[in-house]
Amino acid sequence: MEKHWWNSLYGILFGVYVPEELRRLKGRVILHISDTPFTFYGSIARLIRLLDPLWIIHTGDLADNVKLEIAPWELPRYIHSVTQLSGILRSEKKRSLAVVMGNHDHPATVRSLFPDSLLFEGKGRMKACGFDLNLSHDMPGFLTPFGRYNLFGHDPNVSDPPEGKTLFLNGIAAVNVIAADTGRVYSLPYPEYVNDARLGRRKRGL
Repeated sequence: MEKHWWNSLYGILFGVYVPEELRRLKGRVILHISDTPFTFYGSIARLIRLLDPLWIIHTGDLADNVKLEIAPWELPRYIHSVTQLSGILRSEKKRSLAVVMGNHDHPATVRSLFPDSLLFEGKGRMKACGFDLNLSHDMPGFLTPFGRYNLFGHDPNVSDPPEGKTLFLNGIAAVNVIAADTGRVYSLPYPEYVNDARLGRRKRGL
């Protein structure tokens, strides 16, 4: 999706911009997110309401503002955040959910909070809406051979160019939505505040 000047303003006010074309696919999409700080959880809830995805796929670091690999003593804060996220992703409506655990996730906590979900420790393969999906928390971790759709996160500096019919979709660079009917991919830019939270940056006023 082309990024316009007003995307940043929209992101501050409302979250991720979802074009009307994509809204018309409500109930017929796969939603892919990754490396989500707690400040983004409200926008995730809004995306779920707008798109009603058949599958939600999270490729790791569920509370990316808490870096457990670096600061393991932050586990209580991580548990508090991921408990909130679990309530959003595992909403009242029964929907399919897959979670790849990242380097800043706590496997025991994830297993306890997502008991009915498809869970992978770092990488794995799955089928959703007839598509074969290759999942990894980071780009180097993919199983080979690559799949048609290869979903990952972790590193915002890794681009996701198509290689022939092979797509690499970086869920930390954009929210990715796959149309269940056609396989078309829509990449929606994150608001700037999401990266600020991922990196622990705080805006200072005068």
